[in-house]
Amino acid sequence: MSKLKLLFSIWTLCFSIGLQVAEAEQGLLSPAQLVEALQQGGLVLYFRHAATDHGQDDQHPVDLSDCSTQRNLSETGRRQAERIGEAIKRLNISIGEVLTSPFCRCRDMAQLMFGHYHLDQELYFTVAVDKATRAQQSEHLRKLLATPPRSGMNKVIVSHTGNLREATGIWPKPEGVAWVFRPMDDGLYEALGMIDPEDWPNAR
Repeated sequence: MSKLKLLFSIWTLCFSIGLQVAEAEQGLLSPAQLVEALQQGGLVLYFRHAATDHGQDDQHPVDLSDCSTQRNLSETGRRQAERIGEAIKRLNISIGEVLTSPFCRCRDMAQLMFGHYHLDQELYFTVAVDKATRAQQSEHLRKLLATPPRSGMNKVIVSHTGNLREATGIWPKPEGVAWVFRPMDDGLYEALGMIDPEDWPNAR
């Protein structure tokens, strides 16, 4: 191995360890621990939509009834969504309410994962709205994160990067990532950790 490759390998290892330490210091759970918690129910899963075709931009104004005016899931993203849905079913994670942004990339992900969803207009892409509307949407999302699902079930929200960042300060990366929240008393919620889209197929 060349000196350059060795240094890069050491840097990569240190960076990975640093991320793990940072997560531990923040009290975040590992993907395996999150799966165990989800199997008990009572949590909220916030999915950023799966991988999209970045060669296609949303038109302005966007036509929500016409997917051709929007950035849509790529084939990779569609496969991601299918694999996540299959893993959740295999892991016996009970899903109740599924709420989604009206954008096609979010609706398609929800459909591919679970076969059903309810549109929530307040989950509209925050980047495309004014400041006052963003504040209203953020308050709505915080309420969703703080509201417990039906007993033994988990609630799913499928939306965008900006929405979660505006509401909680958490930037959900990469596309397809799931952040898990625990609703608490007095309208509060707790971020438990994240599951990368590539973690689901191997989850136990």
